[in-house]
Amino acid sequence: MNQSRYALLIPQIASFLLMAPLSALAETPESFDGSELKSTTSKIEFSQEFSQENLQKSQNQLVPSTAAVQKEISDRILASEKLLAQSAPLVPNPEIIIQGAPQAPGVPTLPRAVAPPVGDIAISNIDASAEKIKFERNITVPRVLLREASAREVLMTLANYAGYNVVFTSAQGEANATSQTVSLEFTNESVESIFNAVLLISGLQANRQGTTIFVGAQLPQGARNLISRTLRLNQVKAVAAATFLATQGAEYQRLVTQTEDIVDPLTGRVIGRRDIPPTLEALTPQNTEGSKAALLLTGLRIAADERLNSINLIGEPRQVQIATSLLTQLDARRRQVVVNVKVIDVNLLNTDSFSSSFSFGFNDGFFVQDNGAAVLNFGNMNPPSSGTVSRPGAFAQPVVPIFDIISGTGTAEIQPFLDIQNGAPFGRVNQGPNNFSGRLTPYARPSFGRTVNPFQPGLSEVNIDPETRTVEYTYEPPTLFQYPQKFLMTLQASIQTGNAKILTDPSLVVQEGQQAVVKLTEKVLVSVETTIDTNGNGNERTTTPVFGDAGLTLTVDVNQIDDNGYISLNVAPTIAQPGPPIRFDSGGLTVNTLTPLITRELLSGLIRLRDGQSLILSGIIQERQQSSESKVPILGDIPILGALFRSRTNRNDRSEVIILLTPKIIEDTATSTLGINYQPGQDAAEMLQRQGFPVQPRQ
Repeated sequence: MNQSRYALLIPQIASFLLMAPLSALAETPESFDGSELKSTTSKIEFSQEFSQENLQKSQNQLVPSTAAVQKEISDRILASEKLLAQSAPLVPNPEIIIQGAPQAPGVPTLPRAVAPPVGDIAISNIDASAEKIKFERNITVPRVLLREASAREVLMTLANYAGYNVVFTSAQGEANATSQTVSLEFTNESVESIFNAVLLISGLQANRQGTTIFVGAQLPQGARNLISRTLRLNQVKAVAAATFLATQGAEYQRLVTQTEDIVDPLTGRVIGRRDIPPTLEALTPQNTEGSKAALLLTGLRIAADERLNSINLIGEPRQVQIATSLLTQLDARRRQVVVNVKVIDVNLLNTDSFSSSFSFGFNDGFFVQDNGAAVLNFGNMNPPSSGTVSRPGAFAQPVVPIFDIISGTGTAEIQPFLDIQNGAPFGRVNQGPNNFSGRLTPYARPSFGRTVNPFQPGLSEVNIDPETRTVEYTYEPPTLFQYPQKFLMTLQASIQTGNAKILTDPSLVVQEGQQAVVKLTEKVLVSVETTIDTNGNGNERTTTPVFGDAGLTLTVDVNQIDDNGYISLNVAPTIAQPGPPIRFDSGGLTVNTLTPLITRELLSGLIRLRDGQSLILSGIIQERQQSSESKVPILGDIPILGALFRSRTNRNDRSEVIILLTPKIIEDTATSTLGINYQPGQDAAEMLQRQGFPVQPRQ
């Protein structure tokens, strides 16, 4: 194992000797300095430049000749080749073939991230520095240097130097405030600046009245400079403004009314509620221990009046001024926007219909084909149906024929003629389901003689027997009361195309944070609510109709209007279309006809638009394709000729509603007329002018 390890190391040593420069051989007596060896397999080239200076330095040294050096190199190469031949590697090196070019770096799938744009922000700065004591005389001190001096002594010395008297007070538990020590150094500074600097660093309060300065950790109200200011707010609510100032350190008390539940002691159930006498609740900021948050309005008292929407500030002039500046920024007007809504309802109708009708008679029968329905009748009369031969029930309100339409005569009891429905067929109906007398009242009487209407019969003669009181009359059948005897044929084909546009263009003035609704609807009966009262002697049924809005309902909710001219709003259009009517039996022999609504609704969510930018809401589409075909069996399937026995109708309906929304911000200036300058049409302007309104018609 050791021999094989040495055999692996020998080629490495040989290659090292081949690649090593001749400078490494200079360490032996046979080496020379400054030579460079270059080898390629069995050929060796070397070059050496000897300077004259190097030759002079190496005169006293033993330098071998060139032939000796070449001989030494040749011997070493031969020895290394023998070692390489004898020490073949146990595992040959694998052959590596590189084909193709290296892969180019891939293109990034996404561009670099770009932050959304940020608009301009309205900035307002308020000077929140503490109130300073003003001295009447400006006295400058050349140099002041103090180390660990009492704040009280320093203030008294400075006040006396400026010609003022000083009164110190210490509240209970705050005696250490006036015994603080300060270190200071001033050069060419006024006494007023040094005095205020000591007040700030020691945390003391001071107030000057005349030539006397009151100093203390907490001055009593009589020694403080207090003012009262009442502000009547315009936009912001007084309670909300007072709550905002309370978060800045001001003291505010609000009236709180609470209720409590009345619990039954036996059952433990809540049986009612009662009001608790109102109490005053103090709102103060919650300071965590060690917090360094600045409370600018500490010591300011606030009172709010909801009726007048006013707020009262009581405190030092500096704090009252800071609170007034905050309220001025808070009492900004909410912006208003004019939203112009254009609603376009496009109805596309395409109807393709083909029908044929023909008839002919033969001997004692006839054949009729009308719109794909065939009638083959033998004889001059139709056979009776089950409805005409069966005995009608008492509750069915049947029609009972009393005339013999073939002979043209008939008998009946004497009844008054009633012109309830002109041109009604011969017959009588009972008065209702509760009429069990069996007496029938004529529903209508025919006209005398033939009329212009070819489908209406008429009476020609009426005879009354005076003894039997029997009525005998003769009537004339309708002019077209006949069956087809000749061949008649009608072909009808039509293509109908409709394109309707209904344009509505209302303009709405909406304030920020408010909602506006546009309704172009009509009321339809969509349902009924039936209630039965069983508490009385009988069951009392009450039916209440429920109406729905059919048409367009558009809701616009303006969420925010920023200072850069962007409007954030929600749009929710709803289209309700009446569907096919439905007959609904609500009980009690009452049948109601209801109209269901087909509703299409869209909710845009919160979107942002620029001032004057239009938003198009489309895609509220309803498309209906209807195809109907009626044909005579067997005959309608005959090629070409079968079209005479068929009736076909293809109907394509497409309804689309497009809504264009354009908001424009109203500028609160005296010259701005946007949203209030209404220009009606010509007819509306003339009517308003007659009523005394100064309007100009739309050009």
